[in-house]
Amino acid sequence: MAQRSLRSSLRWAFALTWGQRGITLVFTILLAAILGPETFGIVAMAGVFISLVWLIQEQGVTTAIVQREDLEPEHLDSAFWINLVFCIGLGGVIVALSGWWADLNGVPELEGVVSALAIVLVIWGLGIVQQAYLQRELQFQKLALRTNVAALLGGIVGLGLALGGAGVWSLVGQQITSATAAVALMWAVSGWRPRLHFSTRHAKDILGFSTSVFVANVGGFVNRRGDILLMGLFFGPTVVGIYRLADRFVDALMELTTRPVGIISLPHFSRLQNDRAALREIVASCMRIVVLTTLPVLLVLAASSEYVLAIIGREWAVGADAMKFLCIAGIVKGLVHFTGPLLFAAARPLVRASMLWVIAAINISAVVAVGIALESSSKRDQLFGMSASRAIVAIAVIVPLNLVIIDRLAGLSPRTIAPWVVVPITAGVASIAVVSGLTATGLLEHAPPVLALAVSGSLAVGVALAILLTLEPRAKVEAGRLYRDLAGRGRRRGRAAQTDTLEPVPKGEPR
Repeated sequence: MAQRSLRSSLRWAFALTWGQRGITLVFTILLAAILGPETFGIVAMAGVFISLVWLIQEQGVTTAIVQREDLEPEHLDSAFWINLVFCIGLGGVIVALSGWWADLNGVPELEGVVSALAIVLVIWGLGIVQQAYLQRELQFQKLALRTNVAALLGGIVGLGLALGGAGVWSLVGQQITSATAAVALMWAVSGWRPRLHFSTRHAKDILGFSTSVFVANVGGFVNRRGDILLMGLFFGPTVVGIYRLADRFVDALMELTTRPVGIISLPHFSRLQNDRAALREIVASCMRIVVLTTLPVLLVLAASSEYVLAIIGREWAVGADAMKFLCIAGIVKGLVHFTGPLLFAAARPLVRASMLWVIAAINISAVVAVGIALESSSKRDQLFGMSASRAIVAIAVIVPLNLVIIDRLAGLSPRTIAPWVVVPITAGVASIAVVSGLTATGLLEHAPPVLALAVSGSLAVGVALAILLTLEPRAKVEAGRLYRDLAGRGRRRGRAAQTDTLEPVPKGEPR
């Protein structure tokens, strides 16, 4: 039963993230080609500031709602009004601090951008409880609908503004439109509405757990975005823009392969927190799915990094080596992705917080050291140094620490996990070898960037898929299941179409 529920949730979680990230990535590439690295860097520097304040506003409420076994309507009402009060107050704080943040980075344009993006924070706050409620109820079909429509509308508005010469404001318009559409659709599909009711007791229940989650989330934020937060101080917006775009490609593929499983993991882990055998089984399933997809996909991206950035423009090409190292860091994140949901499901958020802050301290120290050492170096060296430091910390610190926790909470030892990564890594390394060999021949040297990427990417993906399907039994099983699902869905639609043509369905009966 748990496995069937997991597969059903996964289908819609994949639809949610594949739609959103696929749409967002297409518009990101188009906007990057139009606007250039400096504009992207300014918005990235503003966005990381907004995201930090957003964590303060959200306070881990989502996780607290999803994880709680005995959730009552008063918990939801109280959480909503807490969020609303916080977002209004913090919106004002952001506007007040925007000038300071712009002066600190030496980028005057940041002040207006940060102030405008404060609107996004307030909008997000109006939908966070509805989102948590849908996640808890495993209503990923509804989440997929609102997310994909919002991403499409935001991208259209952003692209229109960019073509009209709006510059940095096109990216601001994209984010405001996406947030507004997402929250409006969330209210339309969630079925839950806040009441004019606040319970101090229920608020304490939510905040008691969510405060620890919040501390952990801030630590996670520093790990994910601390480099961008500090890079602007050392290197300026152009380097930040190139680095952030390379990182967004990695993030996009991580979202496509890892996030769908991550979204459904906490509610499923929480329901099995008292059944260790079932928990071990479902954690193993989640990890193997992510390992099978994330490792080869990110290694294929690393192999094709020069061609990926070439289609956007020459000024982005210096980020190719950085993208390779960021892919390595992304692989590590995918491998240990379920440590957080495991700890939250086991009601141990303080352990998660402590672990993340230790890693954050190491990461920030590395960023500062690289920033000081390479402040006067070339853009290529700055990008190389910053991304290499992330990969080194990921391999040397994050992997061993997380594997210990997974072993203790789920009973999955490193010896059990190690065989799962052999074939995916082999597939990815083979794709790198194929693309490197093709590049060495010089056959694609004078080819148009789009053609070069299509040829190299197709070869890399083909080699990786062939190895996975040949050597990894689970990949063949999942591919067969996907084919049967798609074929069955097609046959059902065909029969439904015939029924619609020959015999109308009586009013009130389901199709």
